[in-house]
Amino acid sequence: MAKRTVGDWDGEGKREAGAAELDEALSALSKSMAALAKELAARLMESGSSAPRVDGLVREAVLEAGRRGLEEAAEGDRSDCGAANAPRCCRGRMRYAGRERSATETALGRVRLAMGRYVCPSCGKSARPRASRLDVEGSMTPTARRMASELGSACCHGEADRLLNVVAGVNFGAKRVERTTRLVGDDLERWRTEWLSGSITVVGGDGEASNDASFDGAPVRRPLKEGRIPCVGLDGTGVPALPSETAGRKGKDGGRATTREAKVGAVWVVEPDSEGGMRPAPGSTRYFAAVESAEDDAKGDSPVARRLLRELAALGFAPEDVGVALGDGADWLRRLYGTWFPNAARIVDFFHAAEYLWAAARSRHGDDAKAAKRWAEKLCRLLEAGRMDDVLAALRRPGAGAGERAKAVRCLSERRGQMRYAEYRSLGLPIGSGRVEAACKTVVGRRMKCTGMRWTVAGANPVLWVRCARLGGWFDDYWEHRHRQAA
Repeated sequence: MAKRTVGDWDGEGKREAGAAELDEALSALSKSMAALAKELAARLMESGSSAPRVDGLVREAVLEAGRRGLEEAAEGDRSDCGAANAPRCCRGRMRYAGRERSATETALGRVRLAMGRYVCPSCGKSARPRASRLDVEGSMTPTARRMASELGSACCHGEADRLLNVVAGVNFGAKRVERTTRLVGDDLERWRTEWLSGSITVVGGDGEASNDASFDGAPVRRPLKEGRIPCVGLDGTGVPALPSETAGRKGKDGGRATTREAKVGAVWVVEPDSEGGMRPAPGSTRYFAAVESAEDDAKGDSPVARRLLRELAALGFAPEDVGVALGDGADWLRRLYGTWFPNAARIVDFFHAAEYLWAAARSRHGDDAKAAKRWAEKLCRLLEAGRMDDVLAALRRPGAGAGERAKAVRCLSERRGQMRYAEYRSLGLPIGSGRVEAACKTVVGRRMKCTGMRWTVAGANPVLWVRCARLGGWFDDYWEHRHRQAA
């Protein structure tokens, strides 16, 4: 560990003193604004016509005062101007090109901030140091970008813009909300990848390393407590896509595809509960989703596998730690699980297995829905009890619907080693991929499958990444990192 010098202590003391002064200034500002707001509210309430809108008018006045204050502060501060403050570029310092007022979207609304502009005489690149210090990107402050991306990932961009106007009094425009959501999503993906590769450090708001990372930025390998079992689950769900995104792709019915498949997954931990069973550990679930390929390369790798292993590492686990790998039995899942989790219980989700039995029952009994229900429920009970031979024997008996019953026999026979549900139950292992199914609806369905929506892959993935970050609880870590990086 490096020794701390006198200069280190001095610098730390100056930062603490500066923070204390800033807190005092903010406190004084709050008191002044409160006094002015009180006076304005009193006058509005005395005026009968304005009394019902008193809170809205006070808010508008406070926002306007804040906008003017930001503009005047930037106008009076010339610390980013002049040759002495020029940033460096390819062949030395840039040339000062004067000041300009740049329209910037903030949490208070649009302001025009005065900024010094510099140009590199060699390559022509321009820079505005003040924009970098304030982390202005896409002509938006970080707070404004967070507001836009949060709502842009939660609902359609036009509705997000309307809600921002109603709730926060800002008007970014639907197109700017869309661009900002994509910008933030792409940066989230880059940040998450770099963090888990150890090239950046994640620090929480209290100054301590976050639970998901070590002090050097590399994922922490957490020792497994007795009875704690890491679980993974994957599934695919269609995202309505533009025709240009589905060209040359066949749909399930053999015609042209109208969707692109998003691979959705969850990583979580189950642990013993007080009643002797198993339960998901609180706060352990991480979701991930992207429209990307599950096809393996020469190394047995794929974009989906890399994403799954990345999120597993975020919880501090290696592939050999995984105890349960749940899925619907699709070929791409069997290959992925067989490659990365050969020692895990690779379980076909019980409800997907039951779908074959229900299809066979409907085919056998035709219009007699009650008889089909009784037969399917009986086979499901046998399957859950571990009596696979009895289930297959019932499916093979002569009768109507031979095609569907033969399909069920083939699928269950091929995967019977992953359908030992009674054994899994006795060990306390999950047999249903409810978390993944819920993720398909929560992460993808509620945002991507609204009436009339059509997506490009480049537009869909950033929205999915923002939604996963919000649900996974690491969205705050990303913004804290941006703040510290700019500071």
